[in-house]
Amino acid sequence: MSEERDNLRLMHHFAVSAHRSIAPSPGAVAVWRDLIPQLAFEYDFLLHGVLAVSALHLSLTSQVDKLANSALALRHYTAALALFRPHLSSITSSNIFPLFAFSCIVPVYVFGYPHVSSFPSNPLPAMLEMISVMRGCADIVRSGSEWLASSPFQHLLLPQPTDPAQVLPTEIEAALTGLSERNNQTTTRPALHDAYETAIEVLRECFKLAGNMPGQQVTGLPFPIRIPTEVLVMMREGDPMALIILAHYGIILHWLDTVPWMTGWGSQTVSAVNETVGEEWRDYIAWALEESRRTTSEV
Repeated sequence: MSEERDNLRLMHHFAVSAHRSIAPSPGAVAVWRDLIPQLAFEYDFLLHGVLAVSALHLSLTSQVDKLANSALALRHYTAALALFRPHLSSITSSNIFPLFAFSCIVPVYVFGYPHVSSFPSNPLPAMLEMISVMRGCADIVRSGSEWLASSPFQHLLLPQPTDPAQVLPTEIEAALTGLSERNNQTTTRPALHDAYETAIEVLRECFKLAGNMPGQQVTGLPFPIRIPTEVLVMMREGDPMALIILAHYGIILHWLDTVPWMTGWGSQTVSAVNETVGEEWRDYIAWALEESRRTTSEV
């Protein structure tokens, strides 16, 4: 009976509060509030995912039963993953919607759970793992893009590209131009040079989105999904150029600091990169470091 009451309590909290923290944009609120709970009653992995993220949201936003709720979040998420994985071998027009919904829950949980367990002293390995997780979720989107694009789930997909003529604030454009100049100076392999330039262009797009859609979680999605694989590999290897690019993505996350799942990830990422790279790279992280020290109310 206690488990049943817990589940009802968590579903109620999801319906009245937690869903709003997950929705990446205003258009997605109704999808999370109405459609995804309906699907959850048909697919156990999604039901456990909804309960997990609801318990996590409670643990992050309330001191009441904080430890009990974090334990519930872990239990439901573990059960959800075990039930979710077998479905990946056969993605169809029927199961693409619950699979996609759960793939949206995964990064929320992965970003949020360290706040109720133990936040890493060095966030870089965890950040790179989260980027890999989000890239994996994007594979599900690619498998069913046509079905998703013609459904209400289109509100959860990546936003359309911004106007190419849109101009960034001077200080942001100067920082990104500095990254390109440093790439020209230090990257000798043509293929890697081009990969870094692509990542810088993705950053430019993210900053434009952040200017157009301030505080919306969707602005943090394009970078992990669209950067070339080579850039992620070089981040894992600790290449300074790759890490400086990652630090600038940290500002996109820092601007989402008021979202319970995202608190601290942006500024901690910038700080960790600053401590990792050599003195000769400090000029190229200076703007990101200064921006990361501003509170989101100042942005």
